[in-house]
Amino acid sequence: MKSFEAIAQEAYTAFRSSLPEQDWALPWDGLTEATREAWRAAARKMAEEIQQVH
Repeated sequence: MKSFEAIAQEAYTAFRSSLPEQDWALPWDGLTEATREAWRAAARKMAEEIQQVH
């Protein structure tokens, strides 16, 4: 099972790759800890919602 960290990082990477211009978006390692934690929280919430559906 993937960690929430891995899920959040992959989600952020997918988000960045969908942007038409990526010059303003930082790589995962360039984000502040607070921003990374926000992505982790979002990943946890998405996982909880998916579990409820299945």
